[in-house]
Amino acid sequence: MKVLLTIFLKFLSLLPFRFQMFLGGLIGRFLFVVLKKRRSVAKCNLQKCFPHFSKNEIHKISKKNFIRLGQAIFEITNSYYQSDKKFKKKIKNISEFKSKITNIKNSKNLLLIPHTSNIDFVARLPSLFIEVNGMQKSANNKLWDEVMTEGRKKFVKDLFLPNEARKLLKALNKGESVLYAPDQDYGKNSIFVDFFKHKAFTVIFPSTLVKRTKCKVFLLTAAKTNEGYLADLLELNLKGENIEDDLRAINSAIEDFAIKNISEYFWIHRRFKNRPEGERNFYPDEALRERWL
Repeated sequence: MKVLLTIFLKFLSLLPFRFQMFLGGLIGRFLFVVLKKRRSVAKCNLQKCFPHFSKNEIHKISKKNFIRLGQAIFEITNSYYQSDKKFKKKIKNISEFKSKITNIKNSKNLLLIPHTSNIDFVARLPSLFIEVNGMQKSANNKLWDEVMTEGRKKFVKDLFLPNEARKLLKALNKGESVLYAPDQDYGKNSIFVDFFKHKAFTVIFPSTLVKRTKCKVFLLTAAKTNEGYLADLLELNLKGENIEDDLRAINSAIEDFAIKNISEYFWIHRRFKNRPEGERNFYPDEALRERWL
């Protein structure tokens, strides 16, 4: 089964980029109709993070967000199976990005990736020019977890699971670069920090890494354009002295990216599912969790 899925995904990666995005858009529109609970989560997040938007604006942005979700299927296949040469052509500011990423080569770097639909695409970017490691959660679906892990290992030196934090710490202390996605509610080792003026359970790990390794921290992003992507590497001022200050800096940087690229962010995630004691549920009943790949 895994062989057949891999062959199919490789085939998808061979399709012309514009055709990929067209098909992905159709898939996204279908998902917008059938994934009712995720649609409800996305709309709830957008309504509360952008209270000045009208219902019609929220609906349009939610739909665009699902279109990007459908296109992400092809962005994943491109990340796992396309050659460096073909992959680089999609980055419209590749020279600028190359200059930024090679400038931090051979130093301790924590590269933070916001949860966007094209997170695998973003994760591959630095590997075009420098060696990187990464941390990932196992997928619920065993078959997809195997495909995902094999795909990511093509451009990531070492992959660490959440219970292998010491290995990640060791890699940083050796002067290597590490990828980490800090903006989901992991349910532990977190504190409440403002995100779009709402308390969000935010993992303290990045601040801990800065304190213990004195690493530099960057926000790594790739915003989609009509013809490709614009990659960016933004240095964040984390000091490892005050956890809340560090996490506020991370959340603020991700907010800025989400505001400028609103359809890119992963609004279907229940980012605010855990609440401070005494605060009522953030999401309505129709947005309760459903399982999906």
